[in-house]
Amino acid sequence: MLNLKKYYKTLLTSSTELETKLGKSGKILSAYPNEVKNFPLIVYEDTNQNDIEFSDNLPEATRAVVRIHIFTKTLTNYPTTTEIGEIVHNIFRGDYWACTLNQETDDVEDSIKHRVMDFTREFYGSL
Repeated sequence: MLNLKKYYKTLLTSSTELETKLGKSGKILSAYPNEVKNFPLIVYEDTNQNDIEFSDNLPEATRAVVRIHIFTKTLTNYPTTTEIGEIVHNIFRGDYWACTLNQETDDVEDSIKHRVMDFTREFYGSL
């Protein structure tokens, strides 16, 4: 198994466009906080890794899936989940990931939007 958490963080934090849109550092997390209070916020999860492409009963590659959660407020002066999602989409597509899920839900009562995006990619050899 590959440890891809650092890889995901590097992809996301290397984008000055994403940093500008989020506003300040500390807005990209690898684990959920007890409560989302800091907006906008990105949380990424390593949701699945499985062995593929076997030779002599040994795997030669890994298929990885990362889930990106984008939280923002529906209030004035907050970037939308669509704007942030487009940047995240471009970051991962630029690194040869395929987007397999892109959905949004909103919490009208608390003025929160939540977008979930899944990306998948196959890795051959080691990172």
